[in-house]
Amino acid sequence: MSNTRIPLSLRSSLRSAGLAAPLLALLAAHPVRADESAPEIVVTGIRPAANPNADPAAPYKVDRSASAKFTDPIADTAKSITVIPKEVIEDLGAKSIRDLVRTQPGVTLGTGEGGNAFGDRIFIRGFDARNDVYIDGLRDPGVTSREVFAVEQIEIVKGPSSTFGGRGTTGGAVSLVSKAPSKANAIILEAAGGTDATRRFTADINRKMSDTVQLRVNGLWHDGDTAGRDTVWNRRWGVAAALAWQPAANIDVVLDYYHLTADGLPDWGVPFDVRSQQPFAVNRSNFYGLSKRDFSHGVVNIGTGRIDWRLGDHARLTSKLRYGANRNSYIATAPESPVITAADPSQWTVRANPKNRNATSQSWANATDLALDFATGPLQHKLVTGVEFSREALSNRPFAFANSEAEGAIIVPTIIITQNLFAPDANIAWPLFRSLSGARTDTTVTTQAIYAVDTIDLTPKLKLSGGLRHDDYRIDNVAISTAGVLTELQNRSRFLNWNAGLVWKPVPAATLYVSASTSSNPSGEQTDGSGVSYGGLASATANLDPERNRSYEAGAKYAAGDGGHLLLTGAVFRTDKLNARVTDPVSGTSQVLGGKQRVDGFELGAQGNLTSRLAVFGGYTFLNAKVLATPTQAGGVFPNIPKHSAALLATYAISNALTIGGQANYNSARYGGSTIGGSATLPGYWRFDATARVKLSGSAEVQLNLLNLTNRTYYDAIYRSATPFAYVAPGRSLLATLRVKL
Repeated sequence: MSNTRIPLSLRSSLRSAGLAAPLLALLAAHPVRADESAPEIVVTGIRPAANPNADPAAPYKVDRSASAKFTDPIADTAKSITVIPKEVIEDLGAKSIRDLVRTQPGVTLGTGEGGNAFGDRIFIRGFDARNDVYIDGLRDPGVTSREVFAVEQIEIVKGPSSTFGGRGTTGGAVSLVSKAPSKANAIILEAAGGTDATRRFTADINRKMSDTVQLRVNGLWHDGDTAGRDTVWNRRWGVAAALAWQPAANIDVVLDYYHLTADGLPDWGVPFDVRSQQPFAVNRSNFYGLSKRDFSHGVVNIGTGRIDWRLGDHARLTSKLRYGANRNSYIATAPESPVITAADPSQWTVRANPKNRNATSQSWANATDLALDFATGPLQHKLVTGVEFSREALSNRPFAFANSEAEGAIIVPTIIITQNLFAPDANIAWPLFRSLSGARTDTTVTTQAIYAVDTIDLTPKLKLSGGLRHDDYRIDNVAISTAGVLTELQNRSRFLNWNAGLVWKPVPAATLYVSASTSSNPSGEQTDGSGVSYGGLASATANLDPERNRSYEAGAKYAAGDGGHLLLTGAVFRTDKLNARVTDPVSGTSQVLGGKQRVDGFELGAQGNLTSRLAVFGGYTFLNAKVLATPTQAGGVFPNIPKHSAALLATYAISNALTIGGQANYNSARYGGSTIGGSATLPGYWRFDATARVKLSGSAEVQLNLLNLTNRTYYDAIYRSATPFAYVAPGRSLLATLRVKL
């Protein structure tokens, strides 16, 4: 009889997933013992290919940004940048951007709205960044739910960043870096199964076709329910293919294509109790939607071509051209307007109000950069200058019978469905066929930009950086109501943004810096928005200039640990929105640029190896985010933004065959509201995860992820209305992954 032990806390989850017997057999066949004589360099996992931007001895520590606009290593850049490599994504057990955001200090999940998109709505340092997501340096328009199967690393650039990304980026930007072909043949296959009927299969295949051609293909199939939630499910499949060709020694050409189809039953959580100003104390699994009415369907297709031409030892020309198209279509139930007047609580009800979107977007974009290394006297320059052109065309054709919300009002749908507050029934009949309402909104955004960023080595220890970007932005919006009323709106804005930073390296391992940067928010920049409070274009904002933002930051970075493989970071910052859009108190309807917002904060971070066996990734962020009182607006805190957030992932290689670890994640309380937080509250919470890797042979390993191991009930976000509801985060789940390298 084997003496292999599995903790009691894991046995029930393993048994429910049908995994206990096979894992016991695997562990018995490959007993794991601590090996005190193991070498200092520990193999902790099977990786498809080395991340070209990461520290080879510490995969959690990424040394360089994939963006050509950041010419120096991250440790020497005068800006806070958090880079999440694929190794961290694996060890966290994350399968989507939403999974990752839950674990990142200073980054918060938001809610999908009725009038705008249900997808990856995120906030960075307190400001909405749902339209500030980039893929390989180009903006990814349209709000969708993004996967991670083809992602090499995810870069979160903090603070106003319009010099680097254009419009928006008030709190920062998120950039997804795709897995690229390499010259090493490798095949990684993964099969995962777990609780909540989860099944997931991925393939990562890299082939050297010839001395000058490489191909990398990633594939995904995923099917599963949501832990702790009744009825909710999601299914998606995708493929990403990239072909690299070197027609000459100094030229690289890369063509890539990405496709993702995602279907599911959307989940907008549980209703809110206005008496306690917190979510109702109902069973966390209660689902208030209608399985016969609600749905979500998303399709993404992106094709990109890139040419990289090294003109010499000190000059490089890069040009990227992209076409992208996506669809985001859903009907989702909002559990709103509870009626709790009956003497018997078992008779209390809540409305199952439908919200919907049926949007498509198409975009063309080109960015061309010229990078130059040159000297002017004793000064050494690293200059990147370029131009960018893009056109985004978005169309929303909403469904009939599902218009439960408009700007500033709740509209009674044609058929009212009520659910029992404590015992909802997802199988309530829905008598209508899905059809279009006849309304339509078409939005077109064109952007032309020119930019330059330069890093100057003043001395071996002192660097000066700076940049300018000028954008010519135009948005046109044509809306036709169900009654045939035509509304045409337009905004054209030109704005200049800048950044500046000074870096001092008193010793090679340490960096001290100060920096300042700006950004601009033109009217309608949230292209999925349907009105003023959602950042969309409206008659009240069409003639306004952009909002202006300015940030100051001072920070330190230090390469610690054995051999400098642990990057420690710290920063204090202030971001001011100088002229926020607010309602004119005189007219009560028009908008004026009379508001002010301020976020003061500091953050700490650690990424890399503390020792050759102990890897860590995490940090802490404090945000004091306030709407400042002005003659046109009352003051208060930002809604949906925690003051304190922290997370720490740590893994330890007990031997060459076994690595164990876990993550602790904390968020303090958040307040509901639209632009100013009110009394509605989501309580703070701690969440704990655990992970383990068991190496079965030189080519196979099993990874376990136990997520939310205490089964804590907590909430991702709160809906921004007077009758809010709360998004319930997933409960405890177990995932076992078999990973094989061929």
